[in-house]
Amino acid sequence: MNTNTTVNIETNMRLGMLIAIIVVMLLTILPITANGHSLKETSARITLRDGQVEVRVLTDFKRWKTRLQSNKAWLLGDVKQIMPLGLTVKETNKFVAKLLSEETLLMINNQSVPLTLNIISVPQKSTEHHEYTELILTAEHTFLSVEQINIRFSKSLGAVHASFVKPKYQLVTAGSSANVSF
Repeated sequence: MNTNTTVNIETNMRLGMLIAIIVVMLLTILPITANGHSLKETSARITLRDGQVEVRVLTDFKRWKTRLQSNKAWLLGDVKQIMPLGLTVKETNKFVAKLLSEETLLMINNQSVPLTLNIISVPQKSTEHHEYTELILTAEHTFLSVEQINIRFSKSLGAVHASFVKPKYQLVTAGSSANVSF
């Protein structure tokens, strides 16, 4: 073999080794980055029914409470009032209810509709060690037809992944099927 052939073989071997290392690294790293984690953001489901709107907010309450008690968040305008430290559960619920009623805006057909906090659930631990609390707010309306819904959440909740639901109800008798068009 001549020198050029030997150099080409060595270069090709090094290139092959480099590609193999990159492939192994990618195969090792990708499962870690693609591993499913729950979103750290808050999520909400807004359900529109005849004469009623239900807003279910699922949030990491511990994280939210920390943000509500942060002087930095207050200075940046993310919270309007700092939640005092050492509140009892009842006082915390009262603070949250007041905050949500003042800072959550629901508009139906361009008219403001007041929301009322009905339930603050007991935090549920997830597999990622976050404690998610469900806040259920409701509002009643008198619109015969809802053309538009607009909702603004408290800035302190951060980004909110919202889904809007307008159920269609139909009785499905035993042994029959339902045909629904959207």
